[in-house]
Amino acid sequence: MLGYIRLEILRLVRNGGYLMMSLIMPVGLYVTLAGGGPDQESLVRAMVGAAAFGALGVVITNGTGIAEDRALGWLRQLRLTPLSPVQVVIARGAVATCLGILPIVVIGLIGKFYRGVDLSPGTWLEIFLLLWVGIAPLAMLGIGIGYLFKAQLAQIAGTVSYLTLTLLGGLMMPTDSLPQWLQPLSKETPVYRYAQLSWDAAANSAPSGTGLGVLALWTALLAAFAAFAYRRGGRRA
Repeated sequence: MLGYIRLEILRLVRNGGYLMMSLIMPVGLYVTLAGGGPDQESLVRAMVGAAAFGALGVVITNGTGIAEDRALGWLRQLRLTPLSPVQVVIARGAVATCLGILPIVVIGLIGKFYRGVDLSPGTWLEIFLLLWVGIAPLAMLGIGIGYLFKAQLAQIAGTVSYLTLTLLGGLMMPTDSLPQWLQPLSKETPVYRYAQLSWDAAANSAPSGTGLGVLALWTALLAAFAAFAYRRGGRRA
């Protein structure tokens, strides 16, 4: 299974779409338009939002890759290996979650040395772990999209989901700038609650109980969606 994970990492890294979604776009937006400031709270908020935006792009791009693999017959080839279908799904989710480290680290370094984000070493580590591990539930959304739709539709569904969740989740702009009727809805999205974990950590605040509850509910829903999509789409592979 480790060999398969290594193979999938190499395939994703060589994918130009992956680089665009995970690094070029979030770093470009962070450096040019959404760097925050001048106070530390605003700088940290912008850095966390940009890193979460990059990690979300990685897991959504993974879904498009699954759909393309189904179309090419790659998943049928995998059935000839000792890997079970469940192991393949787990490996794809693990690969996407691991590769989410890349935008988190790069944007963190830019935040530290270019934007002037000033945090204690312990807070830096806490934010890194929350951004990395916290993206795992959203990786199931990408997997579900990949198994449910054909390649072209998966790319459209992934892009729409990516941009909608980014906007509603307040990753690149404060949720206060949204229309008033959308602001309560934004706080019920998994992306907002995912980023909120790191925003709270930077402010030395305990995680919101409501936020953890909303995130747990979304984790269950997205896991059920991925399982449904796998059962339905896996039969067509």
